[in-house]
Amino acid sequence: MNYQVQLNNGQVIDLKNAEIEPVEFTANLNEQKITFVNLGGAVINKHLIASVIPVPQEETQA
Repeated sequence: MNYQVQLNNGQVIDLKNAEIEPVEFTANLNEQKITFVNLGGAVINKHLIASVIPVPQEETQA
């Protein structure tokens, strides 16, 4: 699935075909001992994340 990650510094990161396990990701965000999270291969300081929005994948026609 594709995601758009908006950071609280105004930066936007587009993730294409990222595999994010929502339960594990949420647990990592809520764990005080964890500072960085892996978002589909992008390692981000969790305190910078403002939102993670799923983006519909574009359909390609054959």
